[in-house]
Amino acid sequence: MSRIAKFLMLIALAALFTGAVFAEANSANIPKGYEKIAENSAFNLYLMRENLSLAVESKASGNVLHSTVQDTTGLKDNAQWSGFYRSGVVMEYIEGLKSSNTQADFVNSAHELTYDFTENGFTAHVKFTDIGISFDVNVEMDETGFVVTIPQDSITEEMSEKYTVATFTVFPFLGHSRLGSDEGYMIIPDGQGAIIELKDNEGRFTSPYDEPVYGTNIGIEDSVYSVWSVDTEPVIMPVFGAVHTDKEIGFLGYIEEGDNAARIMAYPNGVRTSFDWVGARYTYRWVYQQPTGPSSGTVSMRTEKVRDFDIVQRFFLTDGEEATYAGLAKAWREYMTEKGVFENADDRPYDVEIDFIGLEKENYILGKRDVVMTDFEEATAILNDLNDNGVDHLSVVYRGWLSDGLTGSLPTDDYSPAKALGGKDGFEAFMENAKKRGMIVSLEADFLTMNPDVHPTYVYNALKKMTSQTFRKPSFGMVYDTVHYMNPAKSREIANSVVDKMAKGGVEGISVTGITQLMSDFYYQNHYRDSVEMMGTYSEIAKYAGENMKATLQSANHYLWKYAGAISDMPVGGSDYTYTQREIPLLAIALSGKIPYYVEYVNFQANNQEFFLHLMEQGARACFLITEEDPIELQNTNSANIYSSRFELYRENIISWYRELKALNDLVRDASILRHDQEGNMVKVTWDNGVKVYLNFGDNGSEMDGVSLDGMTYKVVNENGR
Repeated sequence: MSRIAKFLMLIALAALFTGAVFAEANSANIPKGYEKIAENSAFNLYLMRENLSLAVESKASGNVLHSTVQDTTGLKDNAQWSGFYRSGVVMEYIEGLKSSNTQADFVNSAHELTYDFTENGFTAHVKFTDIGISFDVNVEMDETGFVVTIPQDSITEEMSEKYTVATFTVFPFLGHSRLGSDEGYMIIPDGQGAIIELKDNEGRFTSPYDEPVYGTNIGIEDSVYSVWSVDTEPVIMPVFGAVHTDKEIGFLGYIEEGDNAARIMAYPNGVRTSFDWVGARYTYRWVYQQPTGPSSGTVSMRTEKVRDFDIVQRFFLTDGEEATYAGLAKAWREYMTEKGVFENADDRPYDVEIDFIGLEKENYILGKRDVVMTDFEEATAILNDLNDNGVDHLSVVYRGWLSDGLTGSLPTDDYSPAKALGGKDGFEAFMENAKKRGMIVSLEADFLTMNPDVHPTYVYNALKKMTSQTFRKPSFGMVYDTVHYMNPAKSREIANSVVDKMAKGGVEGISVTGITQLMSDFYYQNHYRDSVEMMGTYSEIAKYAGENMKATLQSANHYLWKYAGAISDMPVGGSDYTYTQREIPLLAIALSGKIPYYVEYVNFQANNQEFFLHLMEQGARACFLITEEDPIELQNTNSANIYSSRFELYRENIISWYRELKALNDLVRDASILRHDQEGNMVKVTWDNGVKVYLNFGDNGSEMDGVSLDGMTYKVVNENGR
C-alpha cells in the first residue's frame, strides 16, 4: 500500500472515530458551507463551523430557519451589529472597570473555534485569543428540537485582572426576518404573552422589548418608584419565540437554567437594524458604583465572582399545523409535564377565589387604631350566602389577619389571628364552617416584605444591595412610609416557623406572596451572593410550605411552579406596548389542564364583560377581593388604593360568573387547550377533548366557522355531545 493510501486511510479512520467529518448539505434550501450534524423525526440541523451558525430545516416542507444573517448585501450596519447578527453566540466582556461592556464575536474578534461531534450534536470550544477568555457551547438535538448549554465551569479567564466575562447571547437571530420579507410574528412573555408582527415598520419604532426575567435585579440595578407610574407586566415565564406563518415553521426558546440571570429581548425592525429578532441575554458579571461615604462620591467595582449557573436554553421546534403560538405552548406544556413541573398540583374541583381583607391600621391621636373590614363572623356569613346560592366550591384567602393589620404585620412571622377579628376561637369556628362546606381556607403569608416601624429589630435582617446599603421601597401609604425586604436566610427561618405553627393550628392552606415575585443578587455576611442562592432559598421555602399545607403561590415565577398546589394572581392581559400586534394566552395554554390557576382581581378591571370573556377563553379561575365594610374606611390607611371591594356589590357577579365558568369546566374537566385561532374580533379555543369555545370580543355581531355571535358574547360547542 502506498504512503498516500495509508495516509488517506488514517484520515478516514480518524473521522469515523471522532465523528468530526460531515458531508456538505445537499438540500437546495441550505447555503453552501453548512454541514448536517443532527436530525430528529421532523427536522434537520445544520452547522456552519466558521461562525457557529445553525440552520433548522423542516423535513416536510424544506423550509429553513437561520440563526445568522446569510445575505449582507446592501447592509450598512456598524461592525458591532454586523458581528452580532453574523455570529451564532455572542459574548460581552468587561475590560478593567469600564462601565460599558465590549462585544466579542466571530467576525470582528480574534478567536479559535474547534469542535467535537457527537451522535446528536456537537461541542464547540471557543477561545477569544486577544482577551484570553474560553468557553464551551454544547448543542444536542432531541425530538422536541435542540438544547444549547454553556457550562459555567467551562468558562476560563486567563487574564482576569483585565478581562472578565460579562454576558452571553445564544443564537439570538434564529428565525429572524428583515423588513417584512417573511409573514409571521415574534413571541414575547409580556403578561399572558404577546406577538410582534413581522412586517415593515417603516421606522416607526425606536425602542425594543428588553425585560429581565423575574423582574429588576434590585441588588444591582436602581429602581425608580413613583405613585404615578404604571409598571409593565413582569416576566414570570422564561420563554420567547418566532413563527413564520408563510413557511409554517416556528420555535419557542425556553430558558431551563440561567433564568435567574436572563433578559429577554425582542427588536422590531427599525430599532437599531432592519431585522426582527428575539432572544435571551445572560449576565455573569456587572460593574457597579460603590459609594465611598455619605457624601463623598462613588468608585467603580466589579462583582467579585462569576455568577454560579449554567446556561441551558432549549429550542422547541414545530412545523405545519403546529407552527403556531398554541402549538409551541403545547410543546412546552408537554415537556414541563414530562419533567414533573406540575406533580404537586392540587386536584381540586373548579372554584372561584375569595380574598378577604380582615384588618388595617390608621393613625389616631396617640398611636394607631384598628380598621376592621371583615371579621371572621362576617366572612362566615358571606361564604354561607354564596354556598347556599349555588357556589358549590370556593378557595378562600384571608389577608390582614394578624393584629397589626394588612401592612403593619409584615413580615408574617407568627400565627395568632387578631382579637379584633374574633381571635383564635373565631378563626377556628370560621375554618370549621368552611371545611364542612367543602371550602379551602388559606392564610396569606408574606415572608419578604418588612415594616420597619412595627418590626424595628428586623432591620438587622434586611436585604442589602451589592453596595451593602439596605434596600428601601416607598409605600406611598397614609400610615407607614417605607418598607424593607428580608434577606433570604431570615425569610426561610420565619417561613418554616410560621408554616409549622399554621399546620399545627389546623390551617389547611397558605397563600405565599412576596418571595414568589423577587429575584436578585444581594450582600450578606460580608459577601456578594448571587441570585442563584436566592432562587435556592426561595425554592426551599415553597417546597416546605407545599409539603406541610396546601400551598398557593401568588404571581409565582416559573421556577417555583413545581412546588405549587395552585397559582394565583396571574395576569390576564399585557402591558400594551406600541409594537405588539395583540395579546395571546400563551401562559393559559401552557398551564391548562395541569394546575389550578386564578387570575388577578376582578374588582379593578376597566371592562368586566371583556374580562369575563378572557376567563372563558383561558379556562382560568376568577378571584374577587371582598370586604364587608365599604372600602371608604380604608382611605386613611396604607390600603387606600382599594376602592371597590364591598360584598354587596359583587354578590350577584360571583354567583353568575361561577355558574357560567363552572358549566364550561364541567365539559372541559382535565382537558388542555389544543388550539387558539383568531379572525378579527372572533376567537376559537379548541380543547383536546373536542370542546370548542367561540368568543366575540368586538362590539358588533360577527361569525366564525358558521357560528354567529353578538358583540361581547360567547358560545360553547361540545362535539362529543356531552
